[in-house]
Amino acid sequence: MSENNKWSIKKKFERGEVMINTTRFCGYDKNEYGDLVVNWKEAEIVRLLFDLYLMNIGCSRLSDLLNYLGVKTMTDSQWETGTIGGMLSNEKYKGDILMGKTFTVDPISKRRLENLGEEDRFYIKNHHEPIISEETFARAQEIRTRRNGGKKTATPGKREKFSRQYAFSCMLECGFCGASLSRRSWHSSSKYQKTIWQCVKSTKHGKRYCPDSK
Repeated sequence: MSENNKWSIKKKFERGEVMINTTRFCGYDKNEYGDLVVNWKEAEIVRLLFDLYLMNIGCSRLSDLLNYLGVKTMTDSQWETGTIGGMLSNEKYKGDILMGKTFTVDPISKRRLENLGEEDRFYIKNHHEPIISEETFARAQEIRTRRNGGKKTATPGKREKFSRQYAFSCMLECGFCGASLSRRSWHSSSKYQKTIWQCVKSTKHGKRYCPDSK
């Protein structure tokens, strides 16, 4: 059944039938037909983020600025660096749409991974009204590439190997929020070094998202 569903979705992509899973995101609403419509009030936030980023203001400082100004996210929460980074790399803001960004590894674990070429991807230009220009988006990607120049990018073969590197990798869940636990080294540069497993939601987004995590 899973393979049949994947085949059906792929054929829809090939025909240009767009499937947007998110209900809505900053800058756009959905009309009754499921089409993306610009939310002009939120679009100002999107333009501000891109303009400031092109002035060489990083994601961390941008999140601090929005939180200081009292601007809330779509979920009425604080801005995080990862949220802004995701917005700056989202092609939908220039009117295009990329389908097949992630894929399900298998129907049992339901693990989803970023699609690095394991499955087909489909790109549609001028799909909806843009909020920023293509030139602005391209300049932002140049800055992101330059800023991330020292970081290693995952490859399909190594990613699967290292995501299951340890006996309990991808198997442990936080008993408080249900997020995955990741293996980390505690006090790695001292004599008190030890291996621990920590809640991903707490470590990536902040303690307030899982305050009871150990």
